[in-house]
Formats: sequence, structure tokens, C-alpha cells
Amino acid sequence: MDWSRTKTIFIIVFSILNIFLYTLYVDRYTEAENFSDLAEPQVDERLDGDNITYPEDLQSDPEEEPYISGTRQAFTNEQVLVEDAKATIVEDYLLDVSFDEPINLGEDPDTESLEDFLAANVYEGGKYTLWDVVEEENKAIFFQVINEKTLYHSDSGSVTLYWNEEGQAVRYEQTLFTNLVENEQAKDLISPKRAIETLYQNGMLQQNSAITSANLGYSVYVAVSDDTRMFLPTWRFIVELEDGSTADYYVNAIKDGVIEFKQAEEEGSE
Repeated sequence: MDWSRTKTIFIIVFSILNIFLYTLYVDRYTEAENFSDLAEPQVDERLDGDNITYPEDLQSDPEEEPYISGTRQAFTNEQVLVEDAKATIVEDYLLDVSFDEPINLGEDPDTESLEDFLAANVYEGGKYTLWDVVEEENKAIFFQVINEKTLYHSDSGSVTLYWNEEGQAVRYEQTLFTNLVENEQAKDLISPKRAIETLYQNGMLQQNSAITSANLGYSVYVAVSDDTRMFLPTWRFIVELEDGSTADYYVNAIKDGVIEFKQAEEEGSE
């Protein structure tokens, strides 16, 4: 037997086989790419069919953001900035302060004046942004800002300010994250458009609704320890419903998937 010739034949056969397998791989990959390209207009068509709109200028290129960890602030009386006030510290991490004399908030306080009040009268008050004003309960809710982005719905990173019928501040409750540390490696984010598709495919978006804004913030992802939490980049969408009311929806900006916030301190369960 001519082993040299046999060896050459084997080499040729395996080369042809490798070329065939590589061609098959390229074909399958191209089919997957084409399917991906086709999937987006199909979703767009379904959104159009349900009369669901979204801003045309949504960012399409994925950003990068890190996970961030933070430690819950253990409060002492030293964190009370107003001298004439009574402070109660609940389980180390909740500071409840009542003013001996109500403090004027001014006529028709707006976002800027309320945030200015917090910055002047509350420990690290400049690290919060106004989230909601509940007129019937005479209170305003502020969320902590982390890495220049809002930390959504965390019981451990918020301030609730209360006032009397005369529009004077009488009390506040505060929690705070401190010792914020960014993960060394930033993560690629899904695009807002992809997040909208996730909401739609999960039946979260109603017919005849309009997505009015998409904002990137953070939410508590997991409890690292009793005191430390890890925060996850999170897309927030404000949706105007057919009846004129609005609803908020949240999507995990790294791993995809809808985030539904639970009551009380169930952080780390998402």
C-alpha cells in the first residue's frame, strides 16, 4: 500500500470536510442574522397594530454601565442638621426627625424648592431627587441618586418629607446608602428598544398607549450582606395609557427581563 498517497487522500478529504462544515456554519450564522434583522420589524408591526408608540429618538447603540455596591448608613444624632429637632433612630438605618418649630417651604413649593430644602436641612440631602408629591397626604418622596442616576424604589435609599396644612415642613424619614463602589468591569446594556420589546412580549404594554420617556437608573439587585446591597442598571419607561393616566415599567438593563418592585424591604429578591 502506498501510505504516502493514502495520507494525501486523507488530507484532501478532511480539507473538503472542513470546508463543508465551515460553509454550513456560515450559512446557519447568516440565517440567524437574517432572522434577527427580521424580528425587529415584526415587533414594530405588532406595536403599530396595537397602536403603541414610542419616541423615535430612542438610543439604539448599547451603553456600558457597572454594577455598583453600597452600604446602608447607620445613623447617629450627629446626622441631624436642624438644631431644634427630635430624632429617633429605628434599627440603626432609619432616621426619623421631627422639627420643634415647623419650617416654611414657601408658597406652592416645586421640585427645585423641595430639593433645595432637603439639601439645606437633611444630612446628605443633595444626594436625593424628588420622585413624587402626594398632595392628599402632605408628603414628598425623594429617591437617592447613585452615579448620577436615580435609585428606584429602595427602602434603604430614600427620604419622605411631611408638612402641615400651612405648607410648613414638620418631619422627615431618611435612609441612605454610603461607601458606593463601582464594579471594575462595566457591562453592556440592552438598548431601550430591546427593553420595550421585552415589555411588549410580557404583555405589559396596553393597546393605544404611548411610551413617553426611557431613563436609565439603578435598582437593588441582591443583598450582599446584612448591610451591603448591589445595584443593577435598570431601564425605566413612563407610559401614558389610553385613559390619560400614566404607568411606570422597569427592565433589567443587563440581563433583560421585567422588574416588578415589591412592597417593603424585599431587596435582593429580584
